[in-house]
Amino acid sequence: MTRADLNSDFLQAQTIDSCPASEFTNGTLGVSAGTVSQWGSLPCVHCGLATECSAASDPNEIFCCSGCLGAYQLIHGWGLQDFYALRDQMKLSGAAQPAGKSSRYEQFDIPEFLGPSQPVLLSDGNCAAEFAVHGLHCAACAWLIENAAAREPGLLSARVRMSDHSIRFVFAPEQTKLSRIAQLLDGFGYSLAPIDPNRDDQVQRTSRRLLGQIAIAGFCAANAMWIAVALYAGEFSGLAAEHRYFLGLIGTALGVATVVGPGRTFFVGALAAIRTRTPHMDLPVALGLTVGTVVGTVNAIAGRGQIYFDSMATLVFFLLIGRWIQFRQQQQAAKAVDLMLRITPRQANLVGRDGQEKIVLVDTLMVGDTIRVAAGESVAADGTIQVGRSTIDRSLLTGESEPVHVAIGDCIAAGTINISAPFDLEVTSTGRESRIGRVLQSVEAAAAERTPMVQLADRIGGIFVVAVTLLACVTFVFWLPSGLSLATSNATALLIVACPCALALATPLTIAVGLGRAAKRHILIRDGQVLQQLASVGTLWFDKTGTLTEGQQRVSTRLGSSEGLRLAAGVENACRHPVAQAIVREVMRLRLSLPTDVKLERVVQGGVVGVADGHRVCAGNLQFIKANDVALSAEFERKLFRLARRGESPILIAIDGVTVSLLGMSDPLRAGARELVAELASHGWRLGILSGDHPAIVQRVAEQLGLPLDRSFGGLTPEEKLAAIRESRRSGRSVVMVGDGANDAAALAAADVGVALRGGAEISLQAAPVFIASGRLNSLSTLLAGAQRTTQVVYMNFVLSLGYNVLVVSLAIFGKITPLVAAVLMPISSVSVLALTLSIPSFRAPKP
Repeated sequence: MTRADLNSDFLQAQTIDSCPASEFTNGTLGVSAGTVSQWGSLPCVHCGLATECSAASDPNEIFCCSGCLGAYQLIHGWGLQDFYALRDQMKLSGAAQPAGKSSRYEQFDIPEFLGPSQPVLLSDGNCAAEFAVHGLHCAACAWLIENAAAREPGLLSARVRMSDHSIRFVFAPEQTKLSRIAQLLDGFGYSLAPIDPNRDDQVQRTSRRLLGQIAIAGFCAANAMWIAVALYAGEFSGLAAEHRYFLGLIGTALGVATVVGPGRTFFVGALAAIRTRTPHMDLPVALGLTVGTVVGTVNAIAGRGQIYFDSMATLVFFLLIGRWIQFRQQQQAAKAVDLMLRITPRQANLVGRDGQEKIVLVDTLMVGDTIRVAAGESVAADGTIQVGRSTIDRSLLTGESEPVHVAIGDCIAAGTINISAPFDLEVTSTGRESRIGRVLQSVEAAAAERTPMVQLADRIGGIFVVAVTLLACVTFVFWLPSGLSLATSNATALLIVACPCALALATPLTIAVGLGRAAKRHILIRDGQVLQQLASVGTLWFDKTGTLTEGQQRVSTRLGSSEGLRLAAGVENACRHPVAQAIVREVMRLRLSLPTDVKLERVVQGGVVGVADGHRVCAGNLQFIKANDVALSAEFERKLFRLARRGESPILIAIDGVTVSLLGMSDPLRAGARELVAELASHGWRLGILSGDHPAIVQRVAEQLGLPLDRSFGGLTPEEKLAAIRESRRSGRSVVMVGDGANDAAALAAADVGVALRGGAEISLQAAPVFIASGRLNSLSTLLAGAQRTTQVVYMNFVLSLGYNVLVVSLAIFGKITPLVAAVLMPISSVSVLALTLSIPSFRAPKP
């Protein structure tokens, strides 16, 4: 059976099995088969459901209920018993048939059906799988699903991403199955489906479904309002009592149809909240609709009192509009979190077997395809070069600032940029399976992670729902002496207007948008909690080499013979040591020609020895020169110690046994280092250096940057750096370590927040939760300011949503708003939170 067949069967089953789970009588799951020897389970003759019966029962006389018995008798009474033969034939031929909840999700245990949603085995023996989830409305829905999932044995975790309406499960395969998990969520009103590579279509389908519900509710509300107008006008024109009664019944029918039809979505969420004993925002809304509908219907039948049909229909209409606005705003926010689209292109130039080119979506690329990457383009997928050679920029993945030459057979990663010439690439992996895809998955996971602030919002949201429900009861009792109609109206208004959705939405949305905007600035954040920790001022330690300095040696002082420098460069050119490369670069800068007759004899710690143009060359530090019996004049020795006091590393060059040149090597400060240190110090950060370089050089760098000398330590081993970080954490303040992603892994991991400025994204994000892919030091200022602004927006959203709800709840308690006005006011808090989050630029571009 192919995957297309499986998907077809699944869609047919979904179409037929469209009733809510609560409306099924599930004989299959309710039977205890064979618990006692004289009892067993046989299929119902009419519907086929398993039915508990005596072992001695006639299989041709087993019925699960009186309804099936009546249908069986009616079919035979009309002479239509061939129905059963036709039904059995359709079963054998695989024709679509009504599916119970169990059979509906059996295909979730078939790998071919799941496609991209196939479970992935984790290192601890558990499995992880990701699905699309339908029926989500707001952050409170995600909260409900996660709380409900926590009660299922074997389901270890469930994390919902509102940005793309997906859910990620981690489960123990020996304790539960995916079909069981899917069935569990179906019972709460949420359906699962395998991930569709083209998720935009899913969003459009959900949007159309919501608009369809709004259209139906709008039609009913409009007609209900016309009837209400007729009734109100009839009060002054003498409308006959029987006509008033008839119009009231018709209007009530429209109101009930609106509540039961489009408004059913609120009751599904409320029933799920009751089943899981988890407070949910749909619970007070459904309670308000129930109270208004029941009281209005009773009054309409009795022909007295308020009947609320126009309010109920219009109420559902406005509630659904608010829900659709939230959905559209969430999709707009999701675009800020779509990290993959920010770094890799969506299209690729596919080369066919006939050599013809065509533009295709990256999602459609397969392993083994050949794509052509033009100069200046970003590479769309991982692959191996088959034709051509070029230069690429791979700083995002590796941290290398210099372009790299590539040729046939070289492996290229998605996200790198082709600089000089086109080449053909054979695809080896795409999308989430590529190197950059795996890196960004860790950043995406941070957007869905429940940070302490999110957990606090969840707890407040649950308490809020319970408090609102109790307040509604108090309000009803308080206004009851003034009349049942008024008490019902005020209690219903309170239940409708008090929506904790904005409260539940504020924190996760703000953090997700912040992570997406940070990624746009090439700041990859693996843990959302980082933003909260960086928002508070604490202790910040810098590594020196490659962090405060460029990490590349250069000749900063040159004394003596240029000819000696030229000959030394000829010998050093065959050596890959950083000092040797710095000497070669200096000769190139001076536009001196390298000697052609060169022989490198030996490279040892501290220097090199060789022959250039017939002259014996010896270049290295003072100890190396003395060990090779080279004469050193008093003048050179004085200048050498002067360089050392300035923080430069002295290199001597001897030609034919005589010292002729002295070079001062240094690692220059990064651009913007002084300004950054001054800015952080002005904000109250306690700064220092932890470096493995010579203490004198570290002290010199600290002096240049204005850092306190008593907090600038050099000559440290990785273990000593780790101990310093642990000692700093005892102060109780937030501790941040900024360093190299590979060399400072232990210190980066031990700090409250580790920030990697160099190295590759893959290594850095393992050691530190933050990787600045641009390598620019001023991006650290962007990170700290962005974290502070993001946290401020979270608190602003808290105050806004809580303050708004306190105000409108107070108005409802004192009878100042009607249920209809409450329906208009309810979504305003969520829309305000969304607008505030999206309007404030948390991560701004760094200053040049």
